[in-house]
Amino acid sequence: MALRLTMTCCPYDRSRALIRGEVKPRDIDLEITPNADDSRRQADSRAGRFDVAEFFTGEYIADVPRRRLGLTAIPIFCKRMFRHSYIYVNKRSGITAPIHLNGKRVGIQTWLTTTALWARGLLEDDHGVDLRSITWVAERAVREAEWQQPSWLKLELAPPGATQFDLLASGAIDAGITTGTWAPGVHPDIDFLFPNYAELERAYFHRTGFFPIMHTLLIKTTVLDAHPWVAMSLFDAWQQSKQRCYQWLQRQRVHQTSLWYRALWEEEQAAAGPDLYRWGFRETRAEVDKMLEYAHRQGLTPRRLEPEEMFHPSTLDT
Repeated sequence: MALRLTMTCCPYDRSRALIRGEVKPRDIDLEITPNADDSRRQADSRAGRFDVAEFFTGEYIADVPRRRLGLTAIPIFCKRMFRHSYIYVNKRSGITAPIHLNGKRVGIQTWLTTTALWARGLLEDDHGVDLRSITWVAERAVREAEWQQPSWLKLELAPPGATQFDLLASGAIDAGITTGTWAPGVHPDIDFLFPNYAELERAYFHRTGFFPIMHTLLIKTTVLDAHPWVAMSLFDAWQQSKQRCYQWLQRQRVHQTSLWYRALWEEEQAAAGPDLYRWGFRETRAEVDKMLEYAHRQGLTPRRLEPEEMFHPSTLDT
């Protein structure tokens, strides 16, 4: 008899075959609840409403040393995104280069937000930004009760009811790192820190090979303790769903409602090969290791974690 499990994830093209039931994990009767609301999905996952869930990777990393969430990852990275285009500035702040962020007030969603983890890392590594000189203004408090704020970190909470967008538009903060699309043309005083973000993202990928991991698939640890085979069953099913997505995208390159889709698809294939959305431990270890380096440098974790600590042991040969 198949094991009955529940899962929630965003309805991506790469999860579509799973959601539609065209791909089924072996020996699992999987009930899937698609949910495109990241915050709601995260809250449901924290509350234990699902056995399997797409989860914010930064918050999971912060939990790994303590294991309070009761969740364990497998190397399925449900969402990846470059974040050069998600760093915004107030045009009146005088910021025209990344180094001008030093000493400024910069908004974030929370200190543990994965987008901010990657953005702060690339600002520090590639552009010489001094993270310790910045006053960080968070929309929300960190939800990890045992997380200890580093002594060097200047972190404030935004006023109750204030959104990061409103703070940036008013000039109460000078810049913001977010997951929202705030430019171009959204507000006359808000613009990209990197107007040439597409060029920078390409250069970053060619130099590092990283397509930054945002969300990771987690499974209740109690489920894995009782049924360790579930990890690889779900891993294989997600991989099969992704392959269905690739087949669809290949057909779409000449049918997509778009001006330049074929050229972009072919550029991506040339840059990244046929598997541009890589999952599995061995091929992504270096990228996970960079995230863990950033997490320790930025105070998300009290010690430098090893990538092997992140995932269920049965998936380390993938």
